[in-house]
Amino acid sequence: MWKNVRLLFSKELIGAVRDRRTLILTVFFPLIFYPLIVGVMGHFTTAEQGKLDAMIPTVVVVDLSGDQTFHDRVRQASAFYALFVPDIETGLQDLQDKSGQVMMSVAKGSGGPGIGLDITLYYDQTDQIGVVAAARVRDFLQVYLKDVLREKLDELGMDYSSLSPPINLTVQNVASGESMGRMILSRLLPYFMVLAILTGAMGLGAEITAGEKERGTIASLLVSQLSRTEIVLGKFLTILTVSLVSSILSEIGLLIGVHFFGGSLAATSASQGVQATFSLSLGAFGWMLVVLVPLAIILSALVVIVGSYARSQKEASTYLMPIYMVIVLIGLVSMSGGSTFVGTRFLIPIANALYALQEIIVGNLQFSHLVYTLAANIICGAILIAASIRAFKREAVLFRS
Repeated sequence: MWKNVRLLFSKELIGAVRDRRTLILTVFFPLIFYPLIVGVMGHFTTAEQGKLDAMIPTVVVVDLSGDQTFHDRVRQASAFYALFVPDIETGLQDLQDKSGQVMMSVAKGSGGPGIGLDITLYYDQTDQIGVVAAARVRDFLQVYLKDVLREKLDELGMDYSSLSPPINLTVQNVASGESMGRMILSRLLPYFMVLAILTGAMGLGAEITAGEKERGTIASLLVSQLSRTEIVLGKFLTILTVSLVSSILSEIGLLIGVHFFGGSLAATSASQGVQATFSLSLGAFGWMLVVLVPLAIILSALVVIVGSYARSQKEASTYLMPIYMVIVLIGLVSMSGGSTFVGTRFLIPIANALYALQEIIVGNLQFSHLVYTLAANIICGAILIAASIRAFKREAVLFRS
């Protein structure tokens, strides 16, 4: 049996290598496109950060306090340009019209010059420029508060520098460059690797299953000495091999891109006092492969099932699209880091592999999570392989009209 499976596997694999489309999708795309896209992203992110740093935002000021001290200080501010308007309604309209990025409403309850102010900031938290502008205004207000306090103490004959502040808070980032780099990689790498598995499986799988049915070449294969089970296993192993190669090359391509062109990621970490470094040990790479193989089995078997049912390659691609979108959604959720994935949640196929890969990259792999992931995905993969063989043996499915 396995001799026949190996013969069909070799035939299909040679055909895949000779197919220019498969070669581009599996080899050249991950090794060239991923480094290129990381480089482009890094360039635009760095350019955008420089633009934000050089920007002088406009702050719409509704000054209803009548406090000349504060009014003069706002006019003299260098971190932003103050646009004074008479009332809040006008200020909100200016915000809506993008005449300013932040509106500052100032009222005064009691107190002497420069104190007793009630300040409210209005800005769109989904607007990056608005967030930067609001941060500039908060920095200005902190400096203003210290200056006013210093002036009041001078009037009382007290030295500001001789006073001990109630709290002296210092924030230290204990993350090392290695941990920062691993955190960044853990967000990107699993998603692109799983996506590469599915893309490689979809591209070749639809071609050697539904494509053969569409061209009529499946009939000659069915009357050969190969059994239906051997045919399915041969095609399945071909899809599995190509998808794994595509995933591994995608990992290499992404690592190359991050290493040479990931300046924006390093700059982001450096702004926190840490220079991000990016590395992946052979041990981590090996564990990632252990997690990826059962996942690739699941996705390859799904492609064989869909390809056996579809009447044409186009129809197979249509049926595979919902699977693709579900995996993209799961990948985006895992990239966001907003979902806690622990315990028995690692029994959920596909999603468990993404989160297990993240744990491997950051060096925090839990043994129970690995066991749950491998057990769930191996069982699910075995069930799908059996289902693909059964579907291929049914004439009503294989020659559906």
